[in-house]
Amino acid sequence: MKTAGGILALIMALCIMLNTACSTNTLLSSSTTSFEKSASTPSPPSNTSKPLEPFSDVRGIHETVKLKSGEYITEDIYTYWFNQNTVFEGNEEIAAAVVESGKSPGLNVSGLHDQGITGEGVTVAIIDQPLLTDHPEYTGKIKSYHTIGLTEKDNPSSMHGPAVVSLLSGNTIGTSPDAEIYYVACKFWERNAPELAAEALDWLIDQNRTLPEKEKIRAVSISADLGNTENYDNPEAWDAAVQRAQDDDILVLDCRQDYDTCVFWPGYFNPNNRDDITTSMIGNPRGSFGEPPANALGTPVGYRTTAEVFRKGEFSYAYDAEGGHSWAIPYATGILALGWQINPALTGQDLIGFARQTAYINADGYSFLNPTVFIEAVRATL
Repeated sequence: MKTAGGILALIMALCIMLNTACSTNTLLSSSTTSFEKSASTPSPPSNTSKPLEPFSDVRGIHETVKLKSGEYITEDIYTYWFNQNTVFEGNEEIAAAVVESGKSPGLNVSGLHDQGITGEGVTVAIIDQPLLTDHPEYTGKIKSYHTIGLTEKDNPSSMHGPAVVSLLSGNTIGTSPDAEIYYVACKFWERNAPELAAEALDWLIDQNRTLPEKEKIRAVSISADLGNTENYDNPEAWDAAVQRAQDDDILVLDCRQDYDTCVFWPGYFNPNNRDDITTSMIGNPRGSFGEPPANALGTPVGYRTTAEVFRKGEFSYAYDAEGGHSWAIPYATGILALGWQINPALTGQDLIGFARQTAYINADGYSFLNPTVFIEAVRATL
C-alpha cells in the first residue's frame, strides 16, 4: 500500500510530465465565453486501441465506468473529468488522490480558514439548477431552499447545483465553509431562464427586506450568462431584476461579459503548487475564453473537485481539470464572504474595489484574485 505522501508525490510527477508534453502539443480550444457543462451521461470509449484524450469526460452517472490499461493514459488521469464511479484499473489509488487533492481551493485559502476566517456569520445566495440539500459536503449550510418553475417531473438534483454550493460553502471544498446560503433553483436550460432567474432574484430581494441587519444577503452568485440571446429570450428581464437588487444593496455576480456583474473570469493555478499565485494562468487548462473584460479578475476553475448527487442518498464527488466560468463565480463569492466576516460594514463595491486593488498581475498583464492580500486589505479597514 502506498502512503498518502507517496501517492501525491507520484501525482505531481505525472503532472510535470504532462505539462512538459502539453507545451509542445496543441489541445482542443473552447470558443465560448461562458463554459457550461452538460449533466448528460458520458459515453467513454471501450475496446478501442486509441486511449482517451486529455480532458475526456469519463464520469459514471448511475453506473460504474471501468477503464482498463490501454484505454486511458496514466499520466493524463489528472486531466480527465471523472467521479467516484470511474475506475482506472490498476491506478485506483492515484485517481482517489487526485480527487482528494482537488478539494483544496488553493491560493492559500486553507491557511485563511486555519486562522478562523471561514465566512462565519455571513449570508449569501445562489441562483442555479436544482439540487438535493443533504450532501455531507454542505448539509446544514442552506438556510432556505426555494424553487421557481420546477415540478415533480423535474429531476431533484443536477450536476451544476451541488457543484456551485460546494465550491462556495463546502466543508472541505469551499472558499467560505461557514457561510450560510439562500438557494433558489430554476430551469437554466429553458429559453425563458432570464425571466425565471429574475423571479428568483426578486424572491431573494423580498426575503432580504425582512431579515435583521446581521443576517442580510450580501451577494448573489449566478453561474450563467443570461444575456446570451442565442440561448435565451428576454434577457432584459434579468437586467431589470439585477438593477432592483443593486438598488437594495445586494451584490450580483454572474457570467455576462461586459456587464458590471462580470467581475470574475476563469483562471487556473499550477496543480503542482496550488498556493503559488505567481504561476496562475487566465482561461482554463484546455483552451481560452478569449480576452477577459477590463478589470475582470482571473479566478481558479481548473483542477477542482466538487460535490455530486443525482439521486437521494447517493453522495459522491467529481473531479474536473478543465472547469469553466461557472466555477469562478461561487469561488469568488466565497472569498468576498471572508471579507465580510472581518468587516461587515463594507459594501459589496468596497470589497470588489479591494479585490481589484490587491490583484496579482502576471507578466502578460492579466489580473488575478489574490485572497490572502485581499484579506490583509480588508483587515486594514478596521
